[in-house]
Amino acid sequence: MRTRLLSRRYFLASLGAGAVVTLAACQRALPTATPEPTPEPTPLPPPPPPLLSVGVGGTNTTLLPIAQQLSGYLGKVVPGYNVQFAASAATDADIVMTSDGTAGQGREQDRLTRVFAPVTHWRLPLRNVERAELNNILAGTMTDWGQLGSPVAGKIERLDFTPGGLVLPPEVTKPIPAVAACADYEALVAALDAHPLAFAIVPLDLIDFRVQVLAVGGLDPLAGRGDLNAYPLKQDFWLTWDSGLGSGLHTAVNAFALAQGFWTDLARPPGNPINVTVAGDIIFGRTVHTRMVRYGDFAHPMRLVAPRLKDADLTIADLECSMSDRTEKPDDPFTFMFTTDAAAVQGLVLAGIDGVSLANNHSMNFGKVGLEDTIATLQANGIKWFGGGMTLPEARKPGIFEVKGVKFYFLGYDGITAEDYGAGATWAGTCPLDLTLVQEDIAAAKAAGADLVIPFFHWSEEYVAVPSALMRRIAHLAIDWGAALVLGSHPHWVQGTEWYKGKPILYSLGNFVFDQEWSIETKQGMFTEIVIRNKLPARIRLVPVQIEDYNQPRILDVVEGMPILQRVYDATDVVKRQG
Repeated sequence: MRTRLLSRRYFLASLGAGAVVTLAACQRALPTATPEPTPEPTPLPPPPPPLLSVGVGGTNTTLLPIAQQLSGYLGKVVPGYNVQFAASAATDADIVMTSDGTAGQGREQDRLTRVFAPVTHWRLPLRNVERAELNNILAGTMTDWGQLGSPVAGKIERLDFTPGGLVLPPEVTKPIPAVAACADYEALVAALDAHPLAFAIVPLDLIDFRVQVLAVGGLDPLAGRGDLNAYPLKQDFWLTWDSGLGSGLHTAVNAFALAQGFWTDLARPPGNPINVTVAGDIIFGRTVHTRMVRYGDFAHPMRLVAPRLKDADLTIADLECSMSDRTEKPDDPFTFMFTTDAAAVQGLVLAGIDGVSLANNHSMNFGKVGLEDTIATLQANGIKWFGGGMTLPEARKPGIFEVKGVKFYFLGYDGITAEDYGAGATWAGTCPLDLTLVQEDIAAAKAAGADLVIPFFHWSEEYVAVPSALMRRIAHLAIDWGAALVLGSHPHWVQGTEWYKGKPILYSLGNFVFDQEWSIETKQGMFTEIVIRNKLPARIRLVPVQIEDYNQPRILDVVEGMPILQRVYDATDVVKRQG
């Protein structure tokens, strides 16, 4: 049989498309030559960051701790540099910052100032020393507080305070031996309690209200008062750095200075000090009213104290009467119904009073009319109020004061007559001292952005110096809930103080404008001068007053006012013993 030879085209066609795919696949599977891969280049290591060296120029060893702190701070916040501390630098500048990446680009300088202050026990009845007196104390040639005019005499002792290896500058080096060494601030506070006639030289940025800062020659750095360029206890030093380091380093250094309490401008102290004055009970009614009418001067009660009160950044008081031209003025000199004319607001304005508490047992003596007219009079004169209102929600509203960017929220509570005078949903009155309201109001103030919440309680039995256990419980709860400090009034006597969880409590400031001349305790009172720094109390100073001519408080010096302060101290000791 003859075999037919098929053409390639015919053969492929007869197999179908599947065979074509198979052949094509076989064709791809045939080995082919591939080029060798090009090796990747080995990456070069990144260049090391430039060195930023922070050192002390010359041999000024007092600046070593500051330079070390600055070095550690810059190492955390300045990117792109390897920050190292050098014990000394080849220059006569104070603290030198150099970089191997910016050499030869010029030099820049900035000045920082560390301020020191003489501190004593908070009870030592002395407020100021002259420059020459301070020099004599430091030299050991003035040895008794009585030589400085203190009504409490005794041997001057020194405490050594060098936390974290701090070395004091030569101008505050003290040759007299120390009775104790304090490694930190808490140890200093404890040492002053153990040695109440001692003093120490302390960096200003560490100080709080538990010690007393003495002004020097009338210059008070804690309160930011006076020409502080002339203040003697300060240490100036210059920071020098390469220009090529740029503005970022300057910003970082300023932030470091602020955090450490250094001053970059003596006219603008760090910590943003704010001076707050708070006075006790002001009652323009009864004999005070008749005195104002007799003299034809409705500002008469405030004239002697007005300059001191007005000098504060913020002044608060308890207004315990109505100011109304619609109320009938009682003729009875022994009445307990207190009211005066609206013109009495002149005294509040003269004294620069910014706000008053109406949460007391006399704001509602003349009902809604008296309270309504009082609020209208205050409002017309730019004076804020708190603790009373036409309804309970209004009575609960805080008095809000913003000073130098710091927000103060004052809350007022009537713990005496709220059952009779307390405001309600639809009626006027005072804000009751109800713990649920206190807790809610403090929380609401904090949530609204308050920097300091300060409740002002009207409470206590009358004519007692020691606060009750109930008062202490309320004050402690207020602080537990977020109060920055606690104020009190009503007893007609000054009462003891307490420090609770690092917060001050002033249980009663006593009478301020009143007509109770029948006892020395009711005739004498006090106001408090508070310094707020970094949004915390840095000073609580008690200023004694004596009320004269049934209406007019007069500020007493430390000698004349010592019996008033001693009553506060004695009651404070009782509170402390009670625990």
